[in-house]
Amino acid sequence: MPNLESQISNDKWSALHLRPVEILIMAAWFGLLTGLAEVAVKAVQKFGFGQIINAGVDVAWMAPLAGLTFFLIPGLAFVVAAPIGARLRARFDARRLAAFVLTFLGLLNLLLLIPRLQHYAVALLAAGGAVQVSRLISARAKSFRQLTRRTVGWFAGWVVIAWVVAQSGQWMVERNKMTKLPPAPPQAPNVLLIVLDTVRAHNLSLYGYERATTPNLEQLASRSVVFERALSTAPWTLPSHAGMFTGRFAHELLANWNTPLDATHPTLAEQFSGQGYLTAGFVANTGYCSAEQGLNRGFIHYEDYRVSRGQLASSLTLIRVIADNFRLRRLFNNDEHLNRQSADVVSGKFLRWLSAQRARPFFVFLNYYDAHEPYLPPAPFDRKFGPGRRQGKHSALHHLNWNPAFGRRTLTSPELQEEVDAYDGAIAYLDQQLGRLFAELRERGVYDNTVIIITSDHGEEFGEHGVYDHGNSLYLPSVHVPLLISFPAPPAWGGRRVAEPVTLRDLPATVVELAGLQARFPGQSLARYWAGIEASRGEAESLALSSVRQVTGQPESFPASKGDMHALVYEGRRYIRNGDGSEELYDFEKDPWERHNLASQDDSRPLLDRFRILLGQTLKAEF
Repeated sequence: MPNLESQISNDKWSALHLRPVEILIMAAWFGLLTGLAEVAVKAVQKFGFGQIINAGVDVAWMAPLAGLTFFLIPGLAFVVAAPIGARLRARFDARRLAAFVLTFLGLLNLLLLIPRLQHYAVALLAAGGAVQVSRLISARAKSFRQLTRRTVGWFAGWVVIAWVVAQSGQWMVERNKMTKLPPAPPQAPNVLLIVLDTVRAHNLSLYGYERATTPNLEQLASRSVVFERALSTAPWTLPSHAGMFTGRFAHELLANWNTPLDATHPTLAEQFSGQGYLTAGFVANTGYCSAEQGLNRGFIHYEDYRVSRGQLASSLTLIRVIADNFRLRRLFNNDEHLNRQSADVVSGKFLRWLSAQRARPFFVFLNYYDAHEPYLPPAPFDRKFGPGRRQGKHSALHHLNWNPAFGRRTLTSPELQEEVDAYDGAIAYLDQQLGRLFAELRERGVYDNTVIIITSDHGEEFGEHGVYDHGNSLYLPSVHVPLLISFPAPPAWGGRRVAEPVTLRDLPATVVELAGLQARFPGQSLARYWAGIEASRGEAESLALSSVRQVTGQPESFPASKGDMHALVYEGRRYIRNGDGSEELYDFEKDPWERHNLASQDDSRPLLDRFRILLGQTLKAEF
């Protein structure tokens, strides 16, 4: 009888504890299911509601794989704790506890996908749901064990199938596009469009900056035309890139913070692929340059979200939220993003693609993101212009921009200098990478037959007008960008510098003329500044117009929070009309930092009237 009682007691104790294999199967099952649930939700958001989900096709297999990896961590913790429980003969329901923890994490991830739901509410809802699910699992332990064993393999199979479909599907689509390419024009040059995201002209030694940030660009300038006063059409990424691709001003495009570029206007890539060119894009700014944002239209090959450990981790919302938590970032002094791509990665992807191409000219777009905040250049560039960041990879500017708990809207002088030093270091790193890229193109015999355009989508502000970052004003630091156009063979006008203000809106018309394509874009070819070609259209089309739509959710002190803004350059003056109707006028030649507003002066009234007419004509014009 005692032996029987002992056996019953042992059976009850065993029922309360899980074998290691069962724990790991349960953790794997919950992790894969959580990732698959995320894929399902994102599919509904994207295809059902047309929302931007900030993910590429690889999320279909990355999210469940990330869930599997992440959920195995608590699973392994239970495995390690099991022997301790056995020694203590603790009387707790391990299956129910494991089910609670794993269900809580799964529900937490799912609820975080709901917009505007506060995190504390998410945690409470997830905990309540986990209590009920764990109670049900504990009551039906045998059935649940059979369910997990039968289905975990199917879940894992989805990961494999999704990976195969994602890779082979992209290859098949590209192959199909390649077979439909018409013959390329004979002796056609290659075209390489390089966008240095967030690089303002002021901080380039190419434009007289006191720090040697761009020695390679200065060397390139000897065979290029350098535009000293190029202005972007918008102070942030998407509308500016869209303008460079379509020749349209920002107000003519639907592209906005939550709206991708639509198919209304033809793009450079469409024109090049339509005339036999290989077209490819390699972008590091996945926030606003991804295929989801519509910038991939016309490209046969387009790489945005890369396959990497960081991208794998960020594909699961729960991991991404944890990694982006500002308290944790401050604790570890690390503001770097999980899936950030450095310039050497972007260049490497382009060069690998180029190695597989034969017998056709190419049009390639490269977007480098290293000068975007948080400015975290690699060594030795992190200390090239100063002592480096004082606290690891902590960026005060990043927290000022995005951390509501930062508590202030300005930086101290040491903090500001630290950001400028890091920004300049990032630009110097980009310049080095460009030098390496050009050297490799020379080695491959490609460089001498390639038109190279180097510019930026917008600039950056460091408190010059009480604002930081970009996208929130139209002052010159936000829109004055570098622009170099390098030619396949050094022409008579190589080394020329153009002082007249120009707009990046004219880039498409310029590029197709340089490539000799039979295509037409709005605007005027910039060749008129070096080849003596007279403009054939009206005055308003050559005006340097920059615009930004109203930005909500920002401090009222930010200019763009008051409404849509527009800025024009005309007769040596720069005019800004703010969203509240107020106007600003600056001497474009003598006041590059726009410190002295001339709008209230009596002698400015006739010019203000002229600006109002020009702006009205430009905003209403249809091209």
